[in-house]
Amino acid sequence: MKKTKEEDKIFENTLAINEDNNNLLEEMAKALLGKLMDDIKDHYNILIEDTNAIESGYVPLPNYPEMQN
Repeated sequence: MKKTKEEDKIFENTLAINEDNNNLLEEMAKALLGKLMDDIKDHYNILIEDTNAIESGYVPLPNYPEMQN
């Protein structure tokens, strides 16, 4: 499955908006017209694995420079 940065952003936004929604994958399918449900499930599982790795400390967060006002 080929995914784009735009699709990643749609996934992230849909997840943030519908975090407690039982129909999360259906909401993602609505936002990603033309994508197969199997592709959406695969993309979602990859996103969850990445998130879990970051939250568990296995993947360090980037060291962004401080923003100056």
